[in-house]
Amino acid sequence: MMFSLAYKSGVAWNESYWSHDAFDQLLLAARAELDEAKRQEMYFEMQDIAANQGGVAIPMFASYVFVTADSVGTPEAFSSNLDLDGARFMERWWKAS
Repeated sequence: MMFSLAYKSGVAWNESYWSHDAFDQLLLAARAELDEAKRQEMYFEMQDIAANQGGVAIPMFASYVFVTADSVGTPEAFSSNLDLDGARFMERWWKAS
């Protein structure tokens, strides 16, 4: 989905105005491909093209790291859409001891 929204030639969110004919053709073919293994390889190739020939510089990737003490009870899985368990730590964490 993101390739179609932000990396295909001429789309509104292609902020660098990057255009790559082979990428565009591969994108259209991959979206129509029914064989999952073949489609996966096509998307891997598009990722390689975008990473090595693309026009976007991504300055950083967010990494969410949560640390708690033994005295803090937490759910088994954390939400990663915002800091502190999706900003719901007050609802989902408890005093364990």
